[in-house]
Amino acid sequence: MTDSSSVRVGSSARDRENSRNKASAFFKEKANRNIATFQQMETDRLIGETKIAKLRALRLAKEETDREVARIAEANRPIVVKKKKSAVIKTH
Repeated sequence: MTDSSSVRVGSSARDRENSRNKASAFFKEKANRNIATFQQMETDRLIGETKIAKLRALRLAKEETDREVARIAEANRPIVVKKKKSAVIKTH
């Protein structure tokens, strides 16, 4: 009987060690997935910020061009002089 109980103790210790190793591997893999997920999120955020900065620069350049075109158009607009209406004298 001592042989079977020592086998149980030995296999029990191995089972616990295997369980610990499996759990450890699971949590390491989960941590690696979390790291990869956070890295992907950071990459996506940087791509988004770059895109926003590019679009903002394009919008500001267009607004500046529009202001310049409006300024030139205003400077080149002919001056309109309003003529006075001639006074009409009414006689009754």
